[in-house]
Amino acid sequence: MKARRKNRKFFQNPIQPNICVLETISFEDDELQSYLAAIGSNLSTTNLKLTLRQFEEADNFGSLIRPDATNVSDIRQVLSEKNLSSNLTVFSTHQKVLKALHQVDYLSPKYHVVVANPPYMGGKGMNAKLKTFAKDNYPNSKSDFFAMFIDRNLDLAMHKGMVAMITMQSWMFLSSFEKLRASILDDHTILSMAHLGPRAFDSISGEVVSTTAFVIENAQHPDYKGAYIRLVDGNSEAEKDAWLREAVSQARNIEII
Repeated sequence: MKARRKNRKFFQNPIQPNICVLETISFEDDELQSYLAAIGSNLSTTNLKLTLRQFEEADNFGSLIRPDATNVSDIRQVLSEKNLSSNLTVFSTHQKVLKALHQVDYLSPKYHVVVANPPYMGGKGMNAKLKTFAKDNYPNSKSDFFAMFIDRNLDLAMHKGMVAMITMQSWMFLSSFEKLRASILDDHTILSMAHLGPRAFDSISGEVVSTTAFVIENAQHPDYKGAYIRLVDGNSEAEKDAWLREAVSQARNIEII
C-alpha cells in the first residue's frame, strides 16, 4: 500500500515482495533421524540438526533466533535437488527441512541495511520460555524485547552495514542496559541519533512512550564524531519533525523539501 501511495500504477505491474514470514517448524527425534539417514552422512551434521530444531518456538522468539548454521545456500541447493518422493514420510520431512533452511537464510548476517521499529516488552511480560531464551542468548539486552532487537539487528548487518532503528529511550540511561551500551561503543559506531523523547507520535498521547531514533554502523571507528539532535522538548509530532528538518538543514546547509 505504501508503494501504491508513491505510484498510482503500482498494482498494474506489481513487484513480488521478498518477504519471509517465520513459521514454527518442529521435528520428532525419530523423524529427523530417519531423514538425516536418508540424505546421507556427508550432509548430516550436528550443526545442521541443531539448526533445524531452532524453529520449534519461532512464533515465540521470531527473528531473535540466531541460527547455528548461517551459510546454508549450498546445502539448500543440494537438498532441493534430491528426489525423495518415493518415501512419503521422508518427503514430508523434506519439505519441512527446506522451509526451515529458507528461514535460516533470511536470518543470516548478510544485510547491508537493517531497519526496524521493534516491539517493547519488559521481563514481566515475557512467558517462561521467552525469558529463559533471552537470558541464554541476549545477556546484555535481556531486560526488554526492543533492546534484544538492537543486539540482533547488529548481528544481521554485514560488516560496515547500517542498522537504523527507533526504540524506547531507556537503553540510553538505565543500569540494566549498561553492558549493551558498552558493546555498542566498543564494537560499533553510532553515526547519528535523534533523541525524540515523549510526544513524538500524536497517536500515543502524553508521556507514555519516550523514544530515540538512531543509525549504527556495524564497524568500530573510534575517532568518528556522530550527529546528535535533542528533540525532547517538542510538544507534538509536527513540532519535532520541523525541528529535526531544521537541524539537518543547518548542519548540511541545504534546504530539506
